Amino acid sequence: MTEEARQGLLSALIDEAARAYPSAGPGELDVDEATLRGFLADLVRRGPRLDAAQQQALVSAAIAEILGYGPIDPLMKTKGVTDILINGWRHIVYEQDGRLQPFEGAFFSPEHLRAFVHRHVARAERAVNRANPWVDVELRDGSRMHVVSDPVAQGGPFVSIRRFAETAYSLEDLQAFGAITPEQKLWFESAVCRRLNLIIAGAPGVGKTTLMGALLGRAAPHERIILIEDVSELKVDHPHCIKLQTRRLTYGDGEQANIRKLVRETLRMRPDRLVVGEVRGEEVFDMVSAMSIGLSGSLTTLHAGSVTGAIHRLESLYSAATTGQAGIEPSRALREAIDAIVYLNRDSEGRRRISDIHMLGAER
Repeated sequence: MTEEARQGLLSALIDEAARAYPSAGPGELDVDEATLRGFLADLVRRGPRLDAAQQQALVSAAIAEILGYGPIDPLMKTKGVTDILINGWRHIVYEQDGRLQPFEGAFFSPEHLRAFVHRHVARAERAVNRANPWVDVELRDGSRMHVVSDPVAQGGPFVSIRRFAETAYSLEDLQAFGAITPEQKLWFESAVCRRLNLIIAGAPGVGKTTLMGALLGRAAPHERIILIEDVSELKVDHPHCIKLQTRRLTYGDGEQANIRKLVRETLRMRPDRLVVGEVRGEEVFDMVSAMSIGLSGSLTTLHAGSVTGAIHRLESLYSAATTGQAGIEPSRALREAIDAIVYLNRDSEGRRRISDIHMLGAER
């Protein structure tokens, strides 16, 4: 069977399933896998003559398209795969054990990739189009998918999927992985106990969120943690951690719930620790203000290329948020609120490590 014939049969199976079962929402069919498999297997048996292996492969591919993630479904089910990067319909790479590797699978065509993107974006009740060519969405398994499409993406769309561990890692786990040393583990345990305010900085994908989750798992069980994120990423093993998520879509006269707004609302929710998944704008001012008024033990992450770069970026963001206000000294405000900056990077083997713990304020 030629590839063209296989694509035609696969498309026909997907169309038949869409007609046979009701919609459960955008891009969703109201059918379980066992029922769908039986339905598709019957269709394949009544179609062109194929051997048993070809029939099974065709049914599995159709199920992956309808209920899963199409050509990348195997990667989405493989443990240890942290990133899946779709660089156009024919080129897919993935990260495992800190290294990028090529994936043998591919989409059938640019249209096939665009259909994949629109299906999963629609499931998250979002849209990507020429007027809005990029989008961040949470997939059903908790992964984060970022899409850049036409007209920005030349030869795209380009898709970046960040997968997260199903369970939270502990400091013991990070030590076992070699991400932190025994001495650093003791320091982190003490920092959480003494309720130090920490900024966890580094480049994308170095383990900032993983470390933050491990630290929160060390917080006293009676403490109330309020976590604010753009896309739900953080896994926290703590009995009193509640999560707030930003809302970009506005219905009617509804108010946009951005990170800065949620940080302000959090102060009315009796938090013991405030956690922001990532600061990248004017919310730095509100986060630092919260740290300064008694919300000790608070945490956030920041993209930066070094400790010095993190400090400069914090000062720039703080200055932008306080433009026009007299008597504001960003460097002094940051020193008084933030106790330490923890910097992570990757070594030459691709392993994520803590490379520096820089005390910024007066150590408690």
